[in-house]
Amino acid sequence: MINNQKIFVIAEAGVNHNGNLSIAKKLIQAAKDCGADAIKFQNFTANKLTTKSAKKAPYQIKNTKERDSQFDMLRKLELKIDDYYKLLNLCKLKKIKFLSSVFDPESIDFLHKRLKINLIKIPSGEITNYLILHKINLRKYKIILSTGMSNLEEVASAINLIAKKKIYTFNKKKLIIKNTKFLNEIKKKLIIMHCVTDYPVNDKFANLKCIDSMKKKLKLTVGYSDHTKGIIAPLIAVSKGAKVIEKHFTLNRNMKGPDHAASLNPSEFKKMVNNIRIYEKMLGFGVKKLFACEKVNIKIARKSLVALKNIKKGEIFTEKNITTKRPGNGICASKFKNYLKKKSTRDYKIDELIK
Repeated sequence: MINNQKIFVIAEAGVNHNGNLSIAKKLIQAAKDCGADAIKFQNFTANKLTTKSAKKAPYQIKNTKERDSQFDMLRKLELKIDDYYKLLNLCKLKKIKFLSSVFDPESIDFLHKRLKINLIKIPSGEITNYLILHKINLRKYKIILSTGMSNLEEVASAINLIAKKKIYTFNKKKLIIKNTKFLNEIKKKLIIMHCVTDYPVNDKFANLKCIDSMKKKLKLTVGYSDHTKGIIAPLIAVSKGAKVIEKHFTLNRNMKGPDHAASLNPSEFKKMVNNIRIYEKMLGFGVKKLFACEKVNIKIARKSLVALKNIKKGEIFTEKNITTKRPGNGICASKFKNYLKKKSTRDYKIDELIK
């Protein structure tokens, strides 16, 4: 499961399988090869998700190059019930976590009761869906809640509904934690994902400082579901303390479908994961100390007391006849003041280390 020591990276396959089980399996292998911790699909059927007259989003029209309805588009992207079992088993074989987003209450039961999944993703579009939020049972499984298209009050209201407790309230638009005790009880059960819902998101709308503010105000683990181009935003997000990174993933951005164009291909995704792991390694443990790799450089980089000019035995050390220079294998330069006004016990030539 997700832990505080490692960034949990999710390859969002979503509907980038185009409704094809073979492509979905290839996405699992590719995600594993890229170093992802999990691959995420979506549990939906078109007839439960949308009316037949619902229009497509502008980005969906642009990316699919078709003006059919949402219903017609989504029906082509459905997976069969049996497909999810096969994908779950392949994930177990490849040792990568299987995740899925839910779009109706029945999908929650399917994932938890039939597939035995204990971590469920609620996508941004469902953050105001009472039927799904009311269905959630944090005693039985954990939730990742994405927050695209919402404000803080809507996020807090969704958490209250998921938790079945009034944890948060608002007073003059200021969020107040009303039930700290219960909040502490669900902290390990709920992850909030900062997200901006557009495909792709323009850099100026990424709003990554929101990760800081959500952590501070909600007192919960915060992650980032990224829809910007490239891999810069996820790296900034982890530097802001995001514990989960989710990024759309495709075998080829030129494939036909609504989300391919805003996804990373395998080589890009692998580079993102590698950079996140480098970030984790470089963070260290926060204690200022001398590392073994530095010790060899002390004598080279630090300075010692040296003769600024020729000095006779019995001569008084002053700022005019001694100074500090490399190497650092003599009397440490920090002792300079201690040696002023002392008598030299021997002759020194210019640049000779004071003994």
